[in-house]
Amino acid sequence: MPDIDPQIFSISRPSLGGYKAFVHRDMIVETYRSAAGQMVSRGSLHRISINRTAHGKYAYRLGSGAFRKIERPPFTLGFQPAATVLEVDGDAADYISIFQSPALYSGIGGSRFDPEHWDSDALSATTDPTTLQVALSLAFAAEKSGRADLLLMQHLGMALACCVVKLLGAKPEAGDRPLTSDNLRRVIDYIENLLGKSDLSVEELASVAHMSPFHFSREFKRAAGMAPHRFVLERRIERARLYLADGKETLANIAYATGFSSQAHFSSVFRRLIGATPKEYQRSVRL
Repeated sequence: MPDIDPQIFSISRPSLGGYKAFVHRDMIVETYRSAAGQMVSRGSLHRISINRTAHGKYAYRLGSGAFRKIERPPFTLGFQPAATVLEVDGDAADYISIFQSPALYSGIGGSRFDPEHWDSDALSATTDPTTLQVALSLAFAAEKSGRADLLLMQHLGMALACCVVKLLGAKPEAGDRPLTSDNLRRVIDYIENLLGKSDLSVEELASVAHMSPFHFSREFKRAAGMAPHRFVLERRIERARLYLADGKETLANIAYATGFSSQAHFSSVFRRLIGATPKEYQRSVRL
């Protein structure tokens, strides 16, 4: 298990098998198989749990309430509000656990999303196909070897938060001001100047436009025709094509100069978007 700061989230639980995780300041994604036993958790992030296999035995207590025995069929979503203690006693099951910032949910659900004061029954729901696919995408990214793409994880995290807000019965509030052409140009210039920065984040781009990350992502897609993550990826590949045509840099240097975490990651993305490997593309340009 990674060294999760107990000031962010404190959790004690049975032994975990096949543990994989993505850990960032405002989001943690875990996949694992939990042995039977008891769990106690509390932290400054909301925790979303989805059991991929059914529980034969499952009892829980949220806050100071009494323990409750319930049915927990596969793909049940449970929501643990930040700063609320959750105690669970159950048998073994496969899990996806996602920890996210309360500010993200407040930005999407607004005053309608107030899980700290909801009845515990309202914090559990059968996962719909869209929510499940987003959660599985986050799990797949966390399970991959190598460094996960931060922008992609943040976009998937925002999508999950939108799904969870809707699934638990709170409609997202309408956005505020649009992204002006001047702000769009400022963000694009910022991206072009920092393409080599591998940890370029949605929050960072949103701050340039003076918007919340969720509203910025929606407005950027409306104005630019694609999500910020996709835009940054395509600009990185275009910059890489210039380097390849010039022929003066190694593939490793090009990968790091355009913000990819490794040459392998660069080559994989390049082939997916261009339809040829970087070496194949370079040879075709020279011919």
